[in-house]
Formats: sequence, structure tokens, C-alpha cells
Amino acid sequence: MTDEKEKLYTLNIENVYDMLDVAQDDCEISRELLTMYLSLDSMNEYVSFLLCEVYWTNYSIIRILEKEIESAVLTEDKQFIIMEDSLHILQSLTISKHAASGELKKMSVSLQKN
Repeated sequence: MTDEKEKLYTLNIENVYDMLDVAQDDCEISRELLTMYLSLDSMNEYVSFLLCEVYWTNYSIIRILEKEIESAVLTEDKQFIIMEDSLHILQSLTISKHAASGELKKMSVSLQKN
């Protein structure tokens, strides 16, 4: 077994807060759409699934970013230091979120604020 150190990455502070803002907005929108959609008499279960996916991925992104912000270690040039595992999870969640959002767009369901 090798004793490899986990890789560290840096993220720009402004980008981290931008990601957090976008995730909070998207989480709110997807929650509202899901609530509205589930109250309809006739609904497409696939759309409900996709809205749940978007909500869950955004919620998870928020939780991870908030945890990273609370325990932030900054470089000398004010960059967040983030562990490789956390970065991989954020990447996976973002890919999943965009895939679900893309499917919703194909079905004419918009996640844009009015």
C-alpha cells in the first residue's frame, strides 16, 4: 500500500461565492417548480425525477461549499484550498445537475428565474 498524499487544489474566492449563489438560486427554483409540478393532476414522473435531481444536486453543492467556506484555508493570494475528494464530488454534482437541467430543457421546462 502506498502512502500517497491527497492532492490539493485552489479555487478563486469570488468563484466559490458565485457557485454558492447559483446553487442557492437553482435550489430555490427547482424546489418551487417541483412543488408546483407535484400539485398538478397530470404529471410526467420523469420531469418530477429530474426536478428532484436538480434540487438534490444543488442542495448538496450548497452543503459542501458552506462546509468548505467555514473551514477555509487560504493561500497567500487569497485562494481557497480544497481537497481533491471535495473537488471531485463538486464536479460530479455539477455534471449531474447540468445533465438533468438539459433534459428538462428538452421537455420545455425552464429553470430560469422570471
